[in-house]
Amino acid sequence: MADRVRFRKIERMPGGGYGAVWRAANLETGDEVVMKFPLDTLDMSPGSEDRRRFEREARYQSMLKHPGIMPIIAMNLRREKPFFAMPLAEGSLQDQLEYGPIHEEESIGIITDVLYALEYAHQQGVLHRDLKPANLLFLDGRWVISDFGLCRLVTSESTTITRANSAVGSIAYMAPEQFDNAHDVAETAGIYSIGQILYHCLTGEVPFPRARMSRLDVKFRYVISRCIAEEPDERYQSVAELRRELELITAPQAELASPTAQANELKAKALDGDTKAVDALLGLLLDSADDEIFIKEFTPSLPQELLAQMAADYPLEFERMVRTYDEYCEGGHPFAYTDDIADFFARVLVAAEHNKTVRYLSLERIMIVGTTHNRFYVGEVFSREVSRLTAPEEISYVVEMLRNNPACAIFMASYLRRYSLHRSILRALD
Repeated sequence: MADRVRFRKIERMPGGGYGAVWRAANLETGDEVVMKFPLDTLDMSPGSEDRRRFEREARYQSMLKHPGIMPIIAMNLRREKPFFAMPLAEGSLQDQLEYGPIHEEESIGIITDVLYALEYAHQQGVLHRDLKPANLLFLDGRWVISDFGLCRLVTSESTTITRANSAVGSIAYMAPEQFDNAHDVAETAGIYSIGQILYHCLTGEVPFPRARMSRLDVKFRYVISRCIAEEPDERYQSVAELRRELELITAPQAELASPTAQANELKAKALDGDTKAVDALLGLLLDSADDEIFIKEFTPSLPQELLAQMAADYPLEFERMVRTYDEYCEGGHPFAYTDDIADFFARVLVAAEHNKTVRYLSLERIMIVGTTHNRFYVGEVFSREVSRLTAPEEISYVVEMLRNNPACAIFMASYLRRYSLHRSILRALD
């Protein structure tokens, strides 16, 4: 793809690891780019170890398609002095660290960007093996991993690029096992490097000859000390595991609160007119559907106003929420709780004005709960709601329910007969 693109070198740039980096112009688009060439001191003869390393960097980096990995936009590996081109980044993490420590929230944002990209690379079987601040670049509003010159494909059996007892990587960020045999390192070596980088971000101090845990906020000491444990099997065993741990220790307190506390806060916001809180509350209820205690404790507290808004704005999610609660209403309950069930489904009946499925479910649940618990209050609620029905299909549904549940018809008869009802309903009671 490079043969059709012409570039003009502008100036040599610092860094580049095993290559010479130039700021250049794409003569077709006018965009500024970075071109990377092998160093003049390297052997670029066909089949040489140096040439294979350079070609491998370009090919592996170009095959990794992820927003957190620096893209290759052009390359020519056939010419005597091969090169590849990348977008021009705004700067590196190393540049930013020259000014001292980085605020905690920003540090975690940087590391999170890197972890997502690193997780993807590992899924593709690529180990970077040279993660350090100079190789983390800011491009298009996010941090990306660059410089795959020392990477390895996990499935590769080659030992010519990195022989046993040859260390690769940058000393301050390099896992101890890379000093012994860099070819055999695993995903945990990258986790070590991330721990060292995070330490540097939070303290502004290069972690060499060692990271001093006393310099860190207490909440970060465990996670970083585990990242940089000397033995690989004592570290986090995957990038995903480390990422989840960081999310946990840096989550806002509201996110760590019990589901009931979160739900009550969202309910209060929703009642104050925060429409996003309604969506978030429904999401929380659905995400917590397997938490029986929470669902049974909180759901009956939903007021008419919020139920109506949920039914109108999120009808599918609203129906799922009602069905989830209905499933937990099976079986026995304290008498006082049966009243809460009946009141809740009575409010749902009003909210679900245009959802016959939910209305039918609500009528049936009230009827069954009242009968199985011999609860007079629920009998009153059921009869009141039945007396308000006007749609012929809903009246027919109640008739069918009573005929199919003789015990319910017997229990509800005395309550229903207090109201002026459609003849078909009264006949179903006989």
